[in-house]
Amino acid sequence: MIPVYICDDEAPICQRLEQIVAGQIMILDSDMGPVRTVEEPDELLRLQKEDAVPAVYFLDIDFPGKISGLELAQKLRQYDPRGFIVFITAHNDLAFETFRLRLEALDYIVKGDAASMTTRVQSCLESIRERMLSQRPGQGSYCTVKILDTVRHIPTDNILYLEAVGYRHTLRLHLDNELLEFNSSLNHFAAQLGDGFWRCHRGFLVNRNRIRSVHLKEQIVEMDNGETCLLSRKAKSEYQAQT
Repeated sequence: MIPVYICDDEAPICQRLEQIVAGQIMILDSDMGPVRTVEEPDELLRLQKEDAVPAVYFLDIDFPGKISGLELAQKLRQYDPRGFIVFITAHNDLAFETFRLRLEALDYIVKGDAASMTTRVQSCLESIRERMLSQRPGQGSYCTVKILDTVRHIPTDNILYLEAVGYRHTLRLHLDNELLEFNSSLNHFAAQLGDGFWRCHRGFLVNRNRIRSVHLKEQIVEMDNGETCLLSRKAKSEYQAQT
């Protein structure tokens, strides 16, 4: 799921946008949500560091007495360089400024007529859905990993498998020449990585392209570097049914 944030210090605008965005997500039947609304830029920055990336951001431009929407977008880009930013604004002449700041805004929706806003939001969400579909895991695709305050985009071809450790949502990401440990869940990465990865056990998510062999009797999956992962009875049955 791709998180969606709405940040505007006008509560009526936040509520209207939330209704429009949630309605369009349902119509498009897209893999987006939940939709979260906040009125403070600092609150959005805090929530962002606790959630998945990439995400979708609908941002106001003017926050009197606080950082501007452009400054907020710059901070968001540091943490989520592949996120989708849409500005909700009373100004329609921001293209040059966002280009200068390298913010790569997807669109600029002018506040006002609800029907016009709905049409523009739908267009944005359709564009995002198409881009995400084109970026589904496969050759040349990347996996996004958050480690403390660092975001890394790792080629999926370099991933051997992910391993759940203990009971505190700790994962180990096994790469060709590196081992990364961070807090997340296998369910999150199973959704992000798609059919190219196999949940062979409740504690293992393996790259199908990196499997050397499946040992049914021993109930293990051998990767192409010789490492092994556990094979559950359920996954074993599924594997036998497919072969």
